[in-house]
Amino acid sequence: MRRTVKLLISTLLLAICAEAQHPYDTWDEEYSVQALLGVAMFDNLQFKVSDSLSSDEVDISTLPQVGGAWTTRPSGQRIQAGLETSFLIGFRGTDLDYLYLGGGGAKVGLSVRMWMFDLTGGGYLSLFLDPNHRVRLYGGVGPLISYADYISERNYSDSTPNDSTHDSALGIGAYARAGVEFRTHKKGLLGLGVRNIWSRMDFTDLGGASELKGIAFFVTYTAGF
Repeated sequence: MRRTVKLLISTLLLAICAEAQHPYDTWDEEYSVQALLGVAMFDNLQFKVSDSLSSDEVDISTLPQVGGAWTTRPSGQRIQAGLETSFLIGFRGTDLDYLYLGGGGAKVGLSVRMWMFDLTGGGYLSLFLDPNHRVRLYGGVGPLISYADYISERNYSDSTPNDSTHDSALGIGAYARAGVEFRTHKKGLLGLGVRNIWSRMDFTDLGGASELKGIAFFVTYTAGF
């Protein structure tokens, strides 16, 4: 019994000492997965209402987004380089009431829903600011493919039949992103990121622009494995 207790105590002490002596002195994980949660703010994501008596616009310029990124095995120690790929999904809905042309004062309730998906791939650089690998800066750049799906429904207050519009747009462009992360445990980093995108997406049929530009801000969590 005493031998068993001594063995258990010795094992516990060894485990505590091993944990206490473990420094954050490297980040040698072969790959990493990053979760992103944030919001994008676009410059030209407004759509003019063509049948309105005034210059009403549907504004979807602020778009909540969620997604993830994956990076290849990095080369280097404090300065690391590799390849990355990421995806983001955003959704936004809004409602607008307006007086329409030829309606004799009748109102229209306009409901708009849009979701957007983009896929990117490029290269990245990562720099650990301290020798203990607790704080890092990173950046990535590369091409981007984006897709948007737009649905609008009009409900008229007079006898005019209700109608709906469904359209989509596909675009190709580029992205650049950067961020800072702090080591929270052996294989995890928590931080903030920013991403800028440009994509040629034609929304002119919907009363919008022919390109999409914007900037997004994210809370990020990176796990190594």
